[in-house]
Amino acid sequence: MSQAETVALPKRLPLVPQPENRDESTDKDAKLVNAYVEKGKQEGEYWVFKRPGLLQYGSTFTGAGLGVYNWLGDIYAIFGTTLYKNGVSIGTVGAAGGVYRFASSLGDTPRLQLGNGVTSYNWDGTTLTPIEATAVITAGDFVVAIEYTILTVGTTDFTLIGASANTIGIVFTATGVGAGDGTATTTSSFPIPCVKGWAYLDGTTYVMDQKAYIYGSDTVPGMNRPDLWTDLTNNIGAQIEPDRGVFLAKQLVYVLALKEWSTEIFYDAQNPVGASPLGPVQGAKVNYGCVNGDSVQEIDGTILWLATNRSSTSQIIALDNLKASVVSTKPIERLLGEADFTSVISFGIKYEGHRFYVLTLPVNNLTLVYDMTDKMWSQWTDPAGNYFKIVASTFLPNTGRILQHETNGKLYLMDSEYKSDDGETITVDLYTPNFDGGTRRRKQMTMMEFVGDQTDGSILQVRTNDYDFQPGKWSNYRQVDMSVRKPVLPNCGTFVKRTTHIRHQSDTRMRLQGVELQLDLGTL
Repeated sequence: MSQAETVALPKRLPLVPQPENRDESTDKDAKLVNAYVEKGKQEGEYWVFKRPGLLQYGSTFTGAGLGVYNWLGDIYAIFGTTLYKNGVSIGTVGAAGGVYRFASSLGDTPRLQLGNGVTSYNWDGTTLTPIEATAVITAGDFVVAIEYTILTVGTTDFTLIGASANTIGIVFTATGVGAGDGTATTTSSFPIPCVKGWAYLDGTTYVMDQKAYIYGSDTVPGMNRPDLWTDLTNNIGAQIEPDRGVFLAKQLVYVLALKEWSTEIFYDAQNPVGASPLGPVQGAKVNYGCVNGDSVQEIDGTILWLATNRSSTSQIIALDNLKASVVSTKPIERLLGEADFTSVISFGIKYEGHRFYVLTLPVNNLTLVYDMTDKMWSQWTDPAGNYFKIVASTFLPNTGRILQHETNGKLYLMDSEYKSDDGETITVDLYTPNFDGGTRRRKQMTMMEFVGDQTDGSILQVRTNDYDFQPGKWSNYRQVDMSVRKPVLPNCGTFVKRTTHIRHQSDTRMRLQGVELQLDLGTL
């Protein structure tokens, strides 16, 4: 082929691939796997980083991972049907309902709440107590005007607070809070089942049922009592739209009812006893609902979730200061458009200035990662190339980010200091878009120079495809040693358009800035 003189073409191969899938599959077009992008100091400067690795933290437990949470400096984790505090079993919980959500309250006795929509519990530092349809109340916690049935008499004189006699089974309406150690039962206002999510606001803990009614814990005889749910009047419906409740959240000083097609917002209206303290924020409705409550995560006050409404397919929404914005791109929405949402996993993690929202669709074997800081998307996998099998995360000062595995009974620390996933190789795959240099004339590529960190043991495997990502049309891998001062690939052939696949499978860190191309333009 006759050659022209070297002409001014782009000097660098595009190396910041956003997902560009043309359909619901990730098999074609640009993508970035097990890495993330960081903007540099100069305009248009970007770096591609290998994602942080994992290292086991603590013991190996039995059962599926169902939630991890830092409360008062202690790590609470659920594996199977057991709740652990710092690795020590403290109680049995229900496994049906999937991953638990956690919240906490203040008061003379701070309490931890945990629930997964099917079963819910309070932990007061000593005892794990289920929240049930029938509540057992001890004297001192009776609420005036609530009806009770005496369960045990003990040292309590029930006749002083409305009972006709101190006899088990007597039904009475409380005229006082009572004293002693006697107990009585009453109907709980806690909805069973409820949707996932807790909202703590001004001393009251709120939950929501599937009918979109929000229920609050007792506001008398004192605040911060998420163990007391006896006030049947403490509820309010999210009824601007007739859709069902999906998840309850909180942002700033507002309670958010995420429903099927819409989101309604409430504030503490300080209503008197006999009604919910909450009132609707007029005009603050969000026209996006929630596809699956397990997709909801709060990161630095921003709430992200898998959303939809009556007029659109599924999208990823970020709600910041009660203002909703769509953060999913068109290619991401093509993936979501054909996805199966019967099972959804999500978690959030902050790392070295980045804030990652991680959404996993197990049925589709796909984990999507959105970097809120640089507004970039990528994919993460486990060492076998399947979806990233982490279900929950938390943070412990002086220890770091703690992640929980879906099935193997392990907690992990996550940091770039760990260059593998607990000894298993992390495979970084970077697929560039089709590159033609601005013309469909044939090009001669005499050299590719890889710009990145000079790291001992870091090897890139590079191959190309000149046939629009067609399987079987890939060249053989060629190796590039990133430990040398000038890592290059010579004699890279001719092409009209070409995609490049860069793979990193070394147990080292990896950071790439670009690939400089030496190109000659042909006449045809």
